[in-house]
Amino acid sequence: MAFGVKNGPPTYQHAINKAFCEYIDLFMKIFLDDFIIFNIMDTYHIKLRLYFSKYCQFDISLNPEKCAFMVFFGLILGFIVSKEGKLPNMKKI
Repeated sequence: MAFGVKNGPPTYQHAINKAFCEYIDLFMKIFLDDFIIFNIMDTYHIKLRLYFSKYCQFDISLNPEKCAFMVFFGLILGFIVSKEGKLPNMKKI
């Protein structure tokens, strides 16, 4: 998206929400350009295939350097998120 485009971020967010509307809160969370797919390991690959098929359908591109797969916890929006829940990042406190 070009810089300086009026209403660029809200338009992008609306398009991404529309593309993944059937998956949001079911097994996926989205915040601007951060996508999180959560599930048990048995069905994780199935959900990932659904996710990638939407990417192909809507011609969305990924930056492979910023992608991480099959992680059990991660730093998201200042919180450490895992299956136990979310904790504040101690480096930020």
